[in-house]
Amino acid sequence: MTFKNYLSVLAVLVLFISCGEDDNTPEAIPFRDRGEQSITDDAFIREYLETHFYNYEEFANPPENFDYEIRFDTIAGNNADKTPLIQQVESKTYDRFEASNTLYILTAREGTGAPTSQVDSTFVTYRGENIGSNVFDGATNPIWFNLPATIDGFANGIEGARGSASGPTVQDDGSVEYIDEDGVPDYGVGAVFIPSGLGYFAQPPNSDIGIYSSLVFTFSLYASIVTDHDGDGILTIDEDIDGNGFLFDDIDNTDGDVQANFNDPDDDNDGVTTRLETMRDDEGNFLGLIDTDNDGTFDHLDTDDDGDGIDTVDEITINFNTGEITYPDTDGDGTPDYLDSDS
Repeated sequence: MTFKNYLSVLAVLVLFISCGEDDNTPEAIPFRDRGEQSITDDAFIREYLETHFYNYEEFANPPENFDYEIRFDTIAGNNADKTPLIQQVESKTYDRFEASNTLYILTAREGTGAPTSQVDSTFVTYRGENIGSNVFDGATNPIWFNLPATIDGFANGIEGARGSASGPTVQDDGSVEYIDEDGVPDYGVGAVFIPSGLGYFAQPPNSDIGIYSSLVFTFSLYASIVTDHDGDGILTIDEDIDGNGFLFDDIDNTDGDVQANFNDPDDDNDGVTTRLETMRDDEGNFLGLIDTDNDGTFDHLDTDDDGDGIDTVDEITINFNTGEITYPDTDGDGTPDYLDSDS
């Protein structure tokens, strides 16, 4: 499955339930307050973490043919002495839609590769569940996930996890293993417990996922790739302007169009592509950012690059029939007008 980003536009949300056998008139379910729901979700997740454990003993001393899959069970009876999950997770809190939501992240095994960021492309297997309830999705064979296209909680929950440093090794039977030189698996295994505010909230993609449901994803991370989604030379992680781990804030869409900066080849919509507003070597490799007028705003985010009071888009020539853009140099000094404050 492809995770559906929960930030899909919710202009009007109306959900219906039946009012009874004798009345088929639908009744609108009020949209819940995000702040109140986050409190409810956190209490529910914490109760689950306090009363459940995972098979940590198998991860500490793997039995023969262990599959390195995380399994949860209730602390009771023969398992009454098990260490609860609440003592084994770390938490991260994110502000979204004026509500604070907390993720709880379990690292069952640390991988050996480089840390993953929340905007990378990742090679994973996974299992998604409504906490304490049904499994709604999963992949037993590794697939690539573009993290900005997943739900917020999964992307930020996998942040920092490590894949395999050794990479894939083809076995004699044709299977692929991620193992080190000693034959020991070296990929990362973890789980993330996600409140509805960082999941699907009131808009789950199918009926298998409960409305306002808190979720848990277990995953094995084999590899990750640092990404530049729009190919503008600026890594996606560096286009999260406020650094809050979320690419869809208003501040991360400088020109206010339909594309956030990480997916926009012209971040400030001034007619000059971002690639042309950054410093590059003779081979086109990215070297750094430019602030021509020294106003504190880099050119790729500045609609008046030279600070002369004339917008950049008005100092270039666009052929709207062909799309060709030319850059006039009125005074012939070798500097195009849009970069020349004395043109």
